[in-house]
Amino acid sequence: MATSSIPAPRLEALRKEIFDCSRCGFCRVWNWKGVSWVCPTYPYTEGYDTQYARGRVNMAQAILKGETEIDATFLEHLAQCSLCGSCGVHCPIGMPLFDIWNALRADLVDAGYMTASQAAVRDNVIQHHSIFGPGRRTAQGAATEPHKVDVLYFPGCQTNRKTRQIGKSTTDLLDKLGVNYAVLDEDVCCGYPLHELGQIEALRQAAEYTLTRIRAYQPDVVLTTCVGCYRAFTVVYPKELGLDTRLTVRHTHEFFPSLLPGKLHAIERKVTYHDPCVMSRHMGIYDEPRALVRSVPGVELVEMVSNREHGLCCGGGGGVLGAFNDLAADVAVERLRQAAAAGASQLVTSCPTCVVNLKRSVARAGLDLAVTDIVDLLNEAL
Repeated sequence: MATSSIPAPRLEALRKEIFDCSRCGFCRVWNWKGVSWVCPTYPYTEGYDTQYARGRVNMAQAILKGETEIDATFLEHLAQCSLCGSCGVHCPIGMPLFDIWNALRADLVDAGYMTASQAAVRDNVIQHHSIFGPGRRTAQGAATEPHKVDVLYFPGCQTNRKTRQIGKSTTDLLDKLGVNYAVLDEDVCCGYPLHELGQIEALRQAAEYTLTRIRAYQPDVVLTTCVGCYRAFTVVYPKELGLDTRLTVRHTHEFFPSLLPGKLHAIERKVTYHDPCVMSRHMGIYDEPRALVRSVPGVELVEMVSNREHGLCCGGGGGVLGAFNDLAADVAVERLRQAAAAGASQLVTSCPTCVVNLKRSVARAGLDLAVTDIVDLLNEAL
Protein backbone atom coordinates (compact mmCIF):
# COMPACT_ATOMS: atom_id res chain seq x y z
CA MET A 1 0.00 0.00 0.00
CA ALA A 2 1.34 3.42 -0.93
CA THR A 3 1.78 5.75 1.99
CA SER A 4 1.43 9.50 2.15
CA SER A 5 3.72 11.90 3.99
CA ILE A 6 2.22 15.34 4.53
CA PRO A 7 3.30 18.42 6.45
CA ALA A 8 1.45 18.33 9.77
CA PRO A 9 2.64 21.27 11.90
CA ARG A 10 -0.41 21.34 14.15
CA LEU A 11 -0.21 17.63 14.88
CA GLU A 12 3.53 17.94 15.36
CA ALA A 13 2.92 20.48 18.13
CA LEU A 14 0.80 17.83 19.88
CA ARG A 15 3.15 14.91 19.17
CA LYS A 16 3.76 13.97 22.80
CA GLU A 17 0.06 14.03 23.67
CA ILE A 18 -0.84 12.03 20.55
CA PHE A 19 1.61 9.27 21.43
CA ASP A 20 0.50 9.25 25.09
CA CYS A 21 -2.59 7.21 24.15
CA SER A 22 -2.74 4.00 26.20
CA ARG A 23 -5.31 2.38 23.86
CA CYS A 24 -7.54 1.61 26.86
CA GLY A 25 -10.75 1.97 24.80
CA PHE A 26 -12.63 4.03 27.40
CA CYS A 27 -13.36 6.56 24.66
CA ARG A 28 -15.73 4.01 23.11
CA VAL A 29 -17.75 2.47 25.97
CA TRP A 30 -17.80 3.77 29.54
CA ASN A 31 -21.05 2.80 31.28
CA TRP A 32 -20.37 5.20 34.10
CA LYS A 33 -22.23 8.21 35.51
CA GLY A 34 -25.11 7.75 33.11
CA VAL A 35 -22.91 7.57 30.00
CA SER A 36 -23.76 4.40 28.12
CA TRP A 37 -21.10 5.14 25.54
CA VAL A 38 -18.64 7.97 25.15
CA CYS A 39 -18.63 8.44 21.37
CA PRO A 40 -22.18 9.37 20.28
CA THR A 41 -21.78 8.31 16.66
CA TYR A 42 -19.79 5.08 17.04
CA PRO A 43 -22.78 2.79 17.83
CA TYR A 44 -24.36 3.72 14.49
CA THR A 45 -21.28 3.11 12.32
CA GLU A 46 -19.76 -0.08 10.96
CA GLY A 47 -17.73 -0.30 14.15
CA TYR A 48 -14.20 0.15 12.85
CA ASP A 49 -11.59 1.41 15.31
CA THR A 50 -11.18 4.52 13.15
CA GLN A 51 -14.81 5.45 13.86
CA TYR A 52 -14.11 6.46 17.45
CA ALA A 53 -11.33 8.26 19.29
CA ARG A 54 -8.78 5.48 19.83
CA GLY A 55 -8.58 4.66 16.15
CA ARG A 56 -8.54 8.30 15.16
CA VAL A 57 -5.56 8.89 17.46
CA ASN A 58 -3.87 6.04 15.58
CA MET A 59 -4.63 7.89 12.35
CA ALA A 60 -2.92 10.99 13.71
CA GLN A 61 0.05 8.88 14.81
CA ALA A 62 0.27 7.33 11.35
CA ILE A 63 0.35 10.76 9.72
CA LEU A 64 3.18 11.85 12.00
CA LYS A 65 5.08 8.66 11.13
CA GLY A 66 4.31 8.95 7.39
CA GLU A 67 2.75 5.50 7.45
CA THR A 68 -0.80 5.99 6.17
CA GLU A 69 -2.69 6.12 2.91
CA ILE A 70 -5.10 9.04 3.01
CA ASP A 71 -8.05 7.81 0.99
CA ALA A 72 -11.81 8.40 0.90
CA THR A 73 -12.48 6.00 3.79
CA PHE A 74 -9.83 7.68 5.94
CA LEU A 75 -11.46 11.08 5.39
CA GLU A 76 -15.00 9.74 5.85
CA HIS A 77 -14.22 8.15 9.21
CA LEU A 78 -12.69 11.38 10.46
CA ALA A 79 -15.69 13.36 9.20
CA GLN A 80 -18.09 11.16 11.20
CA CYS A 81 -16.79 12.76 14.41
CA SER A 82 -19.23 15.37 15.74
CA LEU A 83 -16.45 17.11 17.71
CA CYS A 84 -18.63 16.80 20.79
CA GLY A 85 -15.66 16.52 23.15
CA SER A 86 -17.07 13.62 25.16
CA CYS A 87 -14.00 11.48 24.46
CA GLY A 88 -11.76 14.15 25.94
CA VAL A 89 -13.89 14.56 29.05
CA HIS A 90 -13.86 10.83 29.70
CA CYS A 91 -10.25 10.07 28.74
CA PRO A 92 -8.67 8.64 31.92
CA ILE A 93 -5.26 10.14 31.09
CA GLY A 94 -6.64 13.52 30.03
CA MET A 95 -5.58 13.61 26.39
CA PRO A 96 -6.52 16.91 24.65
CA LEU A 97 -8.57 15.05 22.06
CA PHE A 98 -10.64 18.02 20.89
CA ASP A 99 -7.42 19.89 20.08
CA ILE A 100 -6.07 16.83 18.29
CA TRP A 101 -9.19 16.52 16.10
CA ASN A 102 -9.03 20.19 15.16
CA ALA A 103 -5.32 19.90 14.34
CA LEU A 104 -5.87 16.72 12.34
CA ARG A 105 -8.61 18.26 10.21
CA ALA A 106 -6.73 21.50 9.63
CA ASP A 107 -3.46 19.80 8.64
CA LEU A 108 -5.32 17.57 6.19
CA VAL A 109 -7.09 20.54 4.62
CA ASP A 110 -3.82 22.43 4.28
CA ALA A 111 -2.40 19.39 2.49
CA GLY A 112 -5.37 19.36 0.10
CA TYR A 113 -7.40 16.55 1.68
CA MET A 114 -11.09 17.06 2.40
CA THR A 115 -14.45 15.44 1.66
CA ALA A 116 -16.79 16.79 -0.99
CA SER A 117 -19.17 17.94 1.75
CA GLN A 118 -16.42 19.87 3.51
CA ALA A 119 -15.39 21.55 0.26
CA ALA A 120 -19.01 22.48 -0.46
CA VAL A 121 -19.40 24.19 2.94
CA ARG A 122 -16.23 26.17 2.31
CA ASP A 123 -17.37 27.28 -1.14
CA ASN A 124 -20.84 28.19 0.12
CA VAL A 125 -19.51 30.42 2.88
CA ILE A 126 -16.91 32.17 0.74
CA GLN A 127 -19.19 32.71 -2.24
CA HIS A 128 -22.59 33.14 -0.57
CA HIS A 129 -21.84 33.90 3.13
CA SER A 130 -23.95 30.95 4.26
CA ILE A 131 -23.15 27.29 4.86
CA PHE A 132 -26.25 26.53 2.79
CA GLY A 133 -25.10 28.42 -0.29
CA PRO A 134 -27.47 30.36 -2.55
CA GLY A 135 -31.15 30.16 -1.84
CA ARG A 136 -34.06 31.76 -0.14
CA ARG A 137 -33.22 33.26 3.22
CA THR A 138 -35.86 33.92 5.87
CA ALA A 139 -35.90 37.56 6.92
CA GLN A 140 -35.72 38.08 10.68
CA GLY A 141 -37.10 41.60 10.73
CA ALA A 142 -37.79 44.71 8.73
CA ALA A 143 -34.82 45.55 6.52
CA THR A 144 -32.92 48.60 7.73
CA GLU A 145 -29.79 50.40 6.63
CA PRO A 146 -26.84 49.97 9.02
CA HIS A 147 -27.00 52.54 11.80
CA LYS A 148 -25.75 52.96 15.35
CA VAL A 149 -27.67 50.65 17.71
CA ASP A 150 -27.45 49.52 21.31
CA VAL A 151 -27.87 45.85 20.37
CA LEU A 152 -27.22 44.06 17.10
CA TYR A 153 -28.86 40.65 16.84
CA PHE A 154 -26.72 38.25 14.81
CA PRO A 155 -28.94 35.28 13.83
CA GLY A 156 -26.37 33.10 12.03
CA CYS A 157 -26.77 30.61 9.18
CA GLN A 158 -29.08 28.07 10.80
CA THR A 159 -31.53 30.68 12.09
CA ASN A 160 -31.49 32.63 8.83
CA ARG A 161 -32.33 29.53 6.82
CA LYS A 162 -33.62 26.70 9.02
CA THR A 163 -34.90 27.87 12.41
CA ARG A 164 -37.05 30.91 11.71
CA GLN A 165 -38.86 30.56 15.04
CA ILE A 166 -35.67 31.26 17.02
CA GLY A 167 -35.21 34.54 15.20
CA LYS A 168 -38.84 35.52 15.63
CA SER A 169 -38.87 34.69 19.35
CA THR A 170 -35.70 36.72 19.83
CA THR A 171 -36.99 39.81 18.05
CA ASP A 172 -40.33 39.46 19.86
CA LEU A 173 -38.48 39.45 23.18
CA LEU A 174 -36.42 42.48 22.22
CA ASP A 175 -39.56 44.34 21.14
CA LYS A 176 -41.45 43.50 24.32
CA LEU A 177 -38.50 44.57 26.45
CA GLY A 178 -38.10 47.88 24.63
CA VAL A 179 -34.53 47.24 23.50
CA ASN A 180 -32.98 49.53 20.87
CA TYR A 181 -31.78 46.94 18.41
CA ALA A 182 -31.28 45.99 14.80
CA VAL A 183 -31.03 42.60 13.11
CA LEU A 184 -28.12 41.78 10.85
CA ASP A 185 -30.71 40.75 8.31
CA GLU A 186 -28.56 39.25 5.59
CA ASP A 187 -26.57 36.10 5.02
CA VAL A 188 -23.43 36.48 7.12
CA CYS A 189 -21.59 33.38 8.38
CA CYS A 190 -19.33 33.76 11.40
CA GLY A 191 -17.20 30.94 10.01
CA TYR A 192 -17.43 28.57 12.96
CA PRO A 193 -18.49 25.64 10.74
CA LEU A 194 -15.30 26.26 8.75
CA HIS A 195 -13.31 26.09 11.98
CA GLU A 196 -14.87 22.72 12.76
CA LEU A 197 -13.98 21.44 9.30
CA GLY A 198 -10.36 22.61 9.47
CA GLN A 199 -10.83 25.32 6.84
CA ILE A 200 -8.70 27.92 8.60
CA GLU A 201 -7.91 30.25 5.69
CA ALA A 202 -11.55 30.29 4.63
CA LEU A 203 -12.47 30.91 8.28
CA ARG A 204 -10.26 34.00 8.32
CA GLN A 205 -11.95 35.35 5.20
CA ALA A 206 -15.39 34.76 6.70
CA ALA A 207 -14.36 36.37 9.99
CA GLU A 208 -13.06 39.51 8.33
CA TYR A 209 -16.21 39.87 6.22
CA THR A 210 -18.42 39.28 9.27
CA LEU A 211 -16.63 41.88 11.37
CA THR A 212 -17.00 44.45 8.59
CA ARG A 213 -20.76 43.88 8.44
CA ILE A 214 -21.14 44.01 12.23
CA ARG A 215 -19.08 47.17 12.67
CA ALA A 216 -21.33 49.03 10.26
CA TYR A 217 -23.88 49.12 13.10
CA GLN A 218 -21.42 50.26 15.80
CA PRO A 219 -23.25 48.08 18.34
CA ASP A 220 -22.69 48.32 22.06
CA VAL A 221 -23.60 44.63 22.30
CA VAL A 222 -23.76 41.83 19.74
CA LEU A 223 -26.47 39.35 20.70
CA THR A 224 -26.36 35.83 19.35
CA THR A 225 -28.63 32.84 19.88
CA CYS A 226 -26.14 30.46 18.21
CA VAL A 227 -23.45 29.02 20.44
CA GLY A 228 -21.21 28.37 17.43
CA CYS A 229 -21.30 32.07 16.58
CA TYR A 230 -20.77 32.86 20.26
CA ARG A 231 -17.64 30.71 20.48
CA ALA A 232 -16.36 32.09 17.18
CA PHE A 233 -16.63 35.70 18.38
CA THR A 234 -15.35 35.17 21.92
CA VAL A 235 -12.76 32.41 21.51
CA VAL A 236 -11.82 31.59 17.92
CA TYR A 237 -11.47 35.13 16.55
CA PRO A 238 -9.27 36.56 19.31
CA LYS A 239 -7.40 33.46 20.48
CA GLU A 240 -6.95 31.41 17.32
CA LEU A 241 -7.05 34.02 14.55
CA GLY A 242 -5.53 36.85 16.57
CA LEU A 243 -8.30 39.26 15.55
CA ASP A 244 -8.99 42.24 17.78
CA THR A 245 -12.77 42.26 17.52
CA ARG A 246 -13.42 45.02 20.08
CA LEU A 247 -16.92 43.64 20.42
CA THR A 248 -19.02 42.94 23.48
CA VAL A 249 -20.76 39.67 22.63
CA ARG A 250 -23.57 38.15 24.65
CA HIS A 251 -25.42 34.88 24.24
CA THR A 252 -29.05 34.39 25.32
CA HIS A 253 -28.01 33.12 28.75
CA GLU A 254 -26.05 36.32 29.43
CA PHE A 255 -28.22 38.96 27.81
CA PHE A 256 -31.76 38.28 28.99
CA PRO A 257 -31.62 37.36 32.71
CA SER A 258 -31.26 40.95 34.00
CA LEU A 259 -34.18 42.11 31.83
CA LEU A 260 -36.76 39.51 32.80
CA PRO A 261 -37.35 39.49 36.59
CA GLY A 262 -40.98 40.09 37.47
CA LYS A 263 -42.11 40.01 33.84
CA LEU A 264 -42.64 36.31 33.15
CA HIS A 265 -46.00 34.57 33.40
CA ALA A 266 -46.27 31.05 34.81
CA ILE A 267 -46.08 28.01 32.56
CA GLU A 268 -46.88 24.70 34.24
CA ARG A 269 -44.63 22.27 32.41
CA LYS A 270 -41.82 19.74 32.84
CA VAL A 271 -38.86 20.86 30.77
CA THR A 272 -35.45 19.32 30.24
CA TYR A 273 -32.34 21.13 29.05
CA HIS A 274 -30.04 19.69 26.39
CA ASP A 275 -26.44 20.84 26.79
CA PRO A 276 -25.03 21.85 23.39
CA CYS A 277 -21.52 20.43 23.18
CA VAL A 278 -19.93 23.73 22.12
CA MET A 279 -21.47 25.57 25.06
CA SER A 280 -20.97 22.85 27.65
CA ARG A 281 -17.84 20.75 27.19
CA HIS A 282 -15.99 23.32 25.07
CA MET A 283 -16.91 26.48 27.00
CA GLY A 284 -17.85 25.16 30.44
CA ILE A 285 -21.27 26.83 30.53
CA TYR A 286 -23.78 24.69 32.43
CA ASP A 287 -25.52 26.63 35.19
CA GLU A 288 -26.58 29.85 33.46
CA PRO A 289 -28.92 28.30 30.85
CA ARG A 290 -30.53 26.15 33.53
CA ALA A 291 -31.05 29.19 35.74
CA LEU A 292 -32.74 30.93 32.81
CA VAL A 293 -35.11 27.97 32.34
CA ARG A 294 -35.89 27.93 36.07
CA SER A 295 -36.64 31.66 35.99
CA VAL A 296 -39.94 30.89 34.26
CA PRO A 297 -42.54 30.47 37.03
CA GLY A 298 -44.17 27.05 37.10
CA VAL A 299 -41.53 25.34 34.99
CA GLU A 300 -40.04 22.20 36.52
CA LEU A 301 -36.57 21.48 35.16
CA VAL A 302 -35.86 17.75 35.00
CA GLU A 303 -32.47 16.32 34.05
CA MET A 304 -31.82 13.60 31.51
CA VAL A 305 -29.79 10.59 32.62
CA SER A 306 -26.73 12.00 30.85
CA ASN A 307 -26.31 15.72 31.43
CA ARG A 308 -23.82 18.51 31.86
CA GLU A 309 -20.28 17.32 30.98
CA HIS A 310 -21.64 13.78 30.51
CA GLY A 311 -24.48 14.90 28.24
CA LEU A 312 -25.13 13.02 25.01
CA CYS A 313 -24.44 15.01 21.84
CA CYS A 314 -27.41 15.68 19.54
CA GLY A 315 -25.37 14.09 16.75
CA GLY A 316 -25.31 17.05 14.39
CA GLY A 317 -22.10 18.89 15.22
CA GLY A 318 -18.76 18.94 13.45
CA GLY A 319 -20.39 18.81 10.02
CA VAL A 320 -22.12 15.47 10.69
CA LEU A 321 -25.64 16.83 10.17
CA GLY A 322 -24.82 18.04 6.68
CA ALA A 323 -22.80 15.01 5.59
CA PHE A 324 -24.34 11.98 7.34
CA ASN A 325 -28.08 12.47 7.62
CA ASP A 326 -29.02 9.08 9.11
CA LEU A 327 -26.07 9.01 11.49
CA ALA A 328 -27.03 12.40 12.93
CA ALA A 329 -30.68 11.35 13.24
CA ASP A 330 -29.87 8.09 15.00
CA VAL A 331 -27.93 9.91 17.72
CA ALA A 332 -30.73 12.47 18.05
CA VAL A 333 -33.29 9.72 18.59
CA GLU A 334 -31.33 8.37 21.54
CA ARG A 335 -31.13 11.84 23.06
CA LEU A 336 -34.86 12.40 22.61
CA ARG A 337 -35.58 9.09 24.32
CA GLN A 338 -33.54 10.28 27.29
CA ALA A 339 -35.67 13.44 27.42
CA ALA A 340 -38.89 11.43 27.35
CA ALA A 341 -37.59 9.05 30.02
CA ALA A 342 -36.94 12.05 32.28
CA GLY A 343 -40.64 12.90 32.09
CA ALA A 344 -40.25 16.09 30.08
CA SER A 345 -42.85 17.32 27.63
CA GLN A 346 -40.46 19.91 26.21
CA LEU A 347 -36.75 19.86 25.45
CA VAL A 348 -35.04 23.24 25.28
CA THR A 349 -31.51 24.04 24.23
CA SER A 350 -29.26 26.95 23.27
CA CYS A 351 -28.10 25.89 19.82
CA PRO A 352 -30.04 26.13 16.53
CA THR A 353 -28.17 23.16 15.05
CA CYS A 354 -29.29 21.03 18.00
CA VAL A 355 -32.84 22.31 17.50
CA VAL A 356 -32.77 21.35 13.81
CA ASN A 357 -31.42 17.85 14.37
CA LEU A 358 -33.50 17.00 17.44
CA LYS A 359 -36.75 18.50 16.15
CA ARG A 360 -36.60 16.67 12.82
CA SER A 361 -35.96 13.40 14.67
CA VAL A 362 -39.00 13.48 16.98
CA ALA A 363 -41.19 11.58 14.53
CA ARG A 364 -38.40 9.08 13.91
CA ALA A 365 -38.27 8.47 17.67
CA GLY A 366 -42.06 8.02 17.83
CA LEU A 367 -42.41 10.58 20.63
CA ASP A 368 -44.74 13.43 21.52
CA LEU A 369 -42.09 15.93 22.58
CA ALA A 370 -41.66 19.63 21.84
CA VAL A 371 -38.14 20.76 20.87
CA THR A 372 -37.37 24.48 21.11
CA ASP A 373 -34.71 27.01 21.89
CA ILE A 374 -34.69 28.74 25.28
CA VAL A 375 -35.81 32.01 23.64
CA ASP A 376 -39.03 30.29 22.54
CA LEU A 377 -39.81 29.38 26.14
CA LEU A 378 -39.00 32.89 27.37
CA ASN A 379 -41.08 34.55 24.68
CA GLU A 380 -44.04 32.32 25.53
CA ALA A 381 -43.77 33.35 29.17
CA LEU A 382 -43.24 37.10 28.64
